[in-house]
Amino acid sequence: MRSRPAWMLRVDRLDRAVYRGEQALCGGLFVAMVLVMGLYVVHRVFSREQGRLSTALLKLAGALGHALDPAFAHGPLSLCVNLTLGFGLAVLAMRTGAATRGWSWPKALNGAVVLTAAGATGVWLVLTLLPNGLVWGPSGALVGMLWTGFVGASLATYEKKHLALELADKLWPVAAQRWVKGAAILATTSLCALLAVLAWVSLRDHFGTWVSDPEAGTLQPTVWPRWVLLVALPVSWSMISLRFLGEGVRVLAGIEAPPAGHDQA
Repeated sequence: MRSRPAWMLRVDRLDRAVYRGEQALCGGLFVAMVLVMGLYVVHRVFSREQGRLSTALLKLAGALGHALDPAFAHGPLSLCVNLTLGFGLAVLAMRTGAATRGWSWPKALNGAVVLTAAGATGVWLVLTLLPNGLVWGPSGALVGMLWTGFVGASLATYEKKHLALELADKLWPVAAQRWVKGAAILATTSLCALLAVLAWVSLRDHFGTWVSDPEAGTLQPTVWPRWVLLVALPVSWSMISLRFLGEGVRVLAGIEAPPAGHDQA
C-alpha cells in the first residue's frame, strides 16, 4: 500500500470539515424536531375543550348512576385529575431516576412538587403563547426527517457504515481483489451520481414551479418553498457520490486508507 499523497490529505481535511458540519446539522435538526412535535402534541392534547380523560370520567360517573355537570367535569375536575396524575408520575420519576433514587421521601416529594409545577407552567405557556398551536408542526417534522435521513446517509458513507456486501475476500483471488472491490465501488459511485443528477433536475423543476406559481411551489400549510426543502437530496447524493469516488480511486491506486476518523489527516 502506498502512503497517502499530499493532495489526498488536503481532501481528507476538507471532507472532515464537511462531516463535522453534517453532524451539527443533523443534531440541530433532531433537537428541533423533538421540540416542534413536543409543542404540537402538548397543544393538541391540552387545548381540547372536552378532554378524553374528562369525557371518560363523565361516562364512568353515568355508569355508576351519578350525573356530573359537564362544565365541572371538563373544567376543575379535569384540572385536578391531570395535576394528580402528573404529580404521581413526578414522584415515580424521583424515586426511580438514577440521580434521585437515593433521595429521602420528603426530598423526593418536594422535587415532585417542583417538577409538577414546572410542567403545568410549561403547558400554560404553550397554550398562552401559541393559541393556535403549531399547525405546521407535522410538516416541519417530516421535512426534518427528510433532511436527517439523507444527511445521515452521507454521514454513514463517510464513516464506512453504509450497507455493503463484503464477498471479494472469499470469491476472488488475492491479486484480483483490489480491482474487483474498486470496480464495485465505482459502480456504486455511478448509481449515486445518477441519483444526484436526477435530484438536481427535480430541484430545478420545483424551483421553476415556485417562480411561476409561488402558491403551487409552497409546502402547505407553511410558506416554505418546496425547492428549498428538497436541497438536502441533491447535496447529499452529491456528497455520497464524491466519497464513494474517492474510496474507489484509493482502492484502485493501492493507497492506504485514511486514519480512523481522519483525525490525523
